[in-house]
Amino acid sequence: MDSLIFAFHFFTNLPLPGDADWNEQTAAASLAWIPLTGLVLGLVMAVLRLFSQNIGFPQSAPLAALLLMAAELWVGGALLLDGFSDTCDGLFSRREKEKMLLIMKDSSLGAMGALGLIFALAAKLFLLAELSVQGDFFYILLFYPCWGRWAVNFGVYHFPIAKNEGLALFFKSAQKPAYFILGSAFVIVVLFFMPRYFPLAALASLVVLIFVALQIQKRLGGLTGDTYGMLNMVAELTFLLFAAVSRTCL
Repeated sequence: MDSLIFAFHFFTNLPLPGDADWNEQTAAASLAWIPLTGLVLGLVMAVLRLFSQNIGFPQSAPLAALLLMAAELWVGGALLLDGFSDTCDGLFSRREKEKMLLIMKDSSLGAMGALGLIFALAAKLFLLAELSVQGDFFYILLFYPCWGRWAVNFGVYHFPIAKNEGLALFFKSAQKPAYFILGSAFVIVVLFFMPRYFPLAALASLVVLIFVALQIQKRLGGLTGDTYGMLNMVAELTFLLFAAVSRTCL
């Protein structure tokens, strides 16, 4: 159970009772549970959506999307967002590999990181607002955080690390195929209960995710802990985008 507790303590702000050993083995095993943390996050958002509708909260699409994003940040935490912004600072600096890694290690928010956050959050706000009028919006809220968190597991398992230190090494050093297989099997089971266009949207999102991960590997020689936040954001945004497109085509 240590790995389950670790996953919720590390990747969410949910007060799951108990303590977990913070070591490489527990961290690696927690990746099998990371899609579950996303599903629980999505469930909180979906319940909030239903509750706000029942109490007569103003139901304009942008306001509803803003409320959901606030809940996502409060419950899910900002760890992956921080990694996303640091990755934007490093990759878009157009420096050599070593300099990019130093920039990403700096905890301060740079101009490119700020612009990346503004764009990503604005894109998510627009997509959630656009999708909120659909009858299956409840399922979208359930699945997209699960899919985004699974992308972290995917990145850790399939791609090398850029440096032998830091968060990426912490998760990678004791990684086993079973952790990736279990996490992926969980996502597949969840997809079985989702609307029929979800697998197509997920597949299209996966293609983009692989492309982005390969580009990061090309620039940095591998992935870092920060770039896992980039993969999470790419997976979430592309799934939401392709969900909107796929639903209109099927």
